[in-house]
Amino acid sequence: MQNFIKSKRLRIMKLNFVLAALLAAIFPTKALAQGQDSEYKWVGNSIADFINSSEEDMKTVYLYNVGTGKYLNIGSNWGTSVSAYNVGMPIILTAQENGTYLIQGNLTTSDGQYLGFPNPPSNPTETNKSDWDRVYCDRKSGNSNLNWTIHETGDGSKTYTLYCYNGSGAAMGGNRYMVVSNEASSSNRLDLVYPTDISSYGQNAQWKFITLRDMKNAFKAQFASNEAPADATFLIKDQDMNRSNKDAGLWVAEGFSYSMNSSYSFLQDAQYTYYVGMGQRPDSNDDYQRQYGSYWIGSIRNLGQDTHANGTLTQAVTTLKKGWYRVSCDGFYHTNGEMVSSLFAYVEGSSAGQSNVSTELNLFNEEFSYDAEALAKVYKAADASTQSPYVKAAKLFETGGYNNSILVYVPEDGKVLNIGIRVKDSADELDWTTFDNFQLKYCGDNDMVLDETQTSLDYLTKQGLSSNNAYTLILKRTITSGLWNSITLPVALTAAQFKTAFGDQASLAKLKGQDENIPTRIDFESVDLTEDATIVIEPNQLYIMRPTRNANVTDGNYTKTLTDHSIITINAPYFTINNVVPETSPTETFKEDSKPTTTEANNIQFCGTQVYQQTAIVPVGSYVLGNNGMWYHTKSALSIKGFRCWIATNVAAGAKDLTFTLDGEDQGSVTGIEGMQTNIFTDQKTSGGVYSVNGQLVRRDSSSLEGLPKGIYIVGNKKYVVK
Repeated sequence: MQNFIKSKRLRIMKLNFVLAALLAAIFPTKALAQGQDSEYKWVGNSIADFINSSEEDMKTVYLYNVGTGKYLNIGSNWGTSVSAYNVGMPIILTAQENGTYLIQGNLTTSDGQYLGFPNPPSNPTETNKSDWDRVYCDRKSGNSNLNWTIHETGDGSKTYTLYCYNGSGAAMGGNRYMVVSNEASSSNRLDLVYPTDISSYGQNAQWKFITLRDMKNAFKAQFASNEAPADATFLIKDQDMNRSNKDAGLWVAEGFSYSMNSSYSFLQDAQYTYYVGMGQRPDSNDDYQRQYGSYWIGSIRNLGQDTHANGTLTQAVTTLKKGWYRVSCDGFYHTNGEMVSSLFAYVEGSSAGQSNVSTELNLFNEEFSYDAEALAKVYKAADASTQSPYVKAAKLFETGGYNNSILVYVPEDGKVLNIGIRVKDSADELDWTTFDNFQLKYCGDNDMVLDETQTSLDYLTKQGLSSNNAYTLILKRTITSGLWNSITLPVALTAAQFKTAFGDQASLAKLKGQDENIPTRIDFESVDLTEDATIVIEPNQLYIMRPTRNANVTDGNYTKTLTDHSIITINAPYFTINNVVPETSPTETFKEDSKPTTTEANNIQFCGTQVYQQTAIVPVGSYVLGNNGMWYHTKSALSIKGFRCWIATNVAAGAKDLTFTLDGEDQGSVTGIEGMQTNIFTDQKTSGGVYSVNGQLVRRDSSSLEGLPKGIYIVGNKKYVVK
C-alpha cells in the first residue's frame, strides 16, 4: 500500500459541517445512565411489571448494575461473552414452570440465543477455560446451562441477584452468580465474575430491570441542562456493530453490495463492498473468533468494485425530544484517490442547515499497512497470531484517537433523525472506510450565541443565560483552518470541547514571554489537550490556536430572540459546541499582565476583546495575526472584531526583528508565525514527515517534496509552498 495520499486529497480540504469529539467528551469518566444525568437513580421494576406485558416498550428490558452504573452487554471472548458497559443490551425474560427464567439477548449465532454457561468439555484445562467459565449470550439447552434464578434483595426493593445452577461438577459447578468484577479496569467495558458467594461484592452483585419505557420517561430536557449531555444511545440499534446482532438489518445500505446470512454474519469476499466483522467467515467458528470476536466493526471496501463502492449506510432513529443531539462514531477512511467518507445526520422533513449536517471522517494515519488480500482473507485458527486489518482498526478505535461527531438540531418532538456513513467518489482499489461505536447524546434545547460582529455584550446579557445551566454554543468567529488564529472567549472550553469544535489535531498555545536566552524572541507554550475533561480555554484569557477544521454549519442562518424581544441573526458559517456553561461576568476588553523584555519595546502585553471594536483600539506597533496566519507589525491603529487578541508594545516602531517560537521551536518572524517559505522547487530536500496544513500526515519519513501537487505543506514546523 502506498504510504501517501495522492492527487486532490492533498489540497486544503473544505470540511463541511465538521465537529469531532471523543466519546467521553465534556463529562467525567464516570459512566452516565442511559438517558439520564450522572446523579439519576433508577427505581427499577418488579418482574411482574414487564414479563407478560404486551407493550413493546415494557417488554424491552435492560439489566442495570447498581454498583457500577453500567449495563449488561456483550464482551470479549468470541464476541458473545457478557460484560458491563455504558450502553445496555436489550433482553427478554421468559418464565419457566420450575420458577427459573430464560434470558434472551439481541444476538443470534448457530450456537443459540440465550444467556448461559457452556457445558465444560470432558477434559477442562486452563487453555480452554475461557470457553466455559463465563456466561455467553448465544447458548441453547443442548450445549449449556440456561436456567436463571432471580431473587429480590428485599420486599419491594426492585433490586435483584441472579444466579444460574451450573451443574455439580468441579469445573465452575454450583450456583454461579452474575457479578461485575471489583477489580479496577482501564477500559470502559468491565468484566464479570461468577462466584458462589457474593457477600464481598456488595452492590456489584445487584441488578435492576430497566424498561425502554423507563428510559423514555426519564429522558427530559433538564437532564441535559448541566455539563453532561444525556445519553440517548439506547435509541440506536446495533450501535456497536456487534457480532451477529439481530438488528444489523436496521442499518440500511444503499449503493453497496453485501451478503448477510441468517445468523446476521457477513461475507468479506472481494465482490462485497459492505462488510461487518473482523475477518472470519460465519462457518469458521474457531480460535480466531475466540480471540478477536469482540473486534467486529463496519467497513466499506473497494476491492475493484467501483460500481458498488459509493453510497450510504443509514439508520432511522426516532427521537424523543426536540433540541440538540450529538451524533458520534469511531471511524476513519483511507484513499489514494478522491474518495471522501463522512458521518452524517439529517432530520426528515427539515431543510435547515443545523438540521442537515455532516463531517468528513478522520483520515487514516497509517499506523499499519493493508492490502486487498488482507481485507478479503478468511482468517482461521492458524492465523491467530496475525491481526486482521479490521482487528487492528478496532484496537485503534479503543484508544479514542479516531472519534468523529456532529451536532444536529431536531426541531420537534418525535422527529426521525437519520444517521450514518456516506462514501463518495471511490474509484481506487484499496479505498477503505471503517466505523464503529455509534453514540447519540441529547444536549437539551438551550442555546447561546456568541457573535464577533456585536459591538457590546448587551446581546449576551439579553439572552437570559444562567451559569447553572449548560447551552449549545452558536459561535460566529471567522477562523481559517490550518493557520494560526488568535482566540478569546467569555466561556470556558474543555479539551474535548475544543477538539470537538476545531479538530482532534488542532493546536492551542498561550503567551509565555521573552525567551530567557534570546531577547528578540517571544515564546508561546502549548496547552496540553490530552485530558478531555480539563479546561483548556479559560474565560477572558488569551490564546492562539491552529484549527484543523472549518466551521461545521455552512448553510443558512440562526436566529435567537432576546429577552427584550429583539432578534439577532447569525449567518453561516458558524461553529456549534455542546454543553457550554456561560461566565457570570464577562468583560468586553482585558489584558494580561505585561511581560518585560530587553528589546526596544521594553515590555509586551497580550490584549483581547470579546466584542467588535469599531474604533482603532489596537495601537500602532502592535503584533496581530492576520487571516493568513501571519504575524503583522501594525503601522497604524486598527479596529478589530470580537474574540481576537493582539500583542501590544510601548513603541510605534523598532521591534520588527522580533521572532516567535512555540515550545522553543522557531516559528519565524513577524511575516508569519510559521515562517512561510515560498517558491520551493519540488526537489527541495526536507527531513521528517510531510503534513498538510490541517495536520494530516501526507508522507512519512520523506526526504523530498517531489511529486506532490501544488499546495502548502508543513515540514519540521515550517510551511513550504509547492508551485
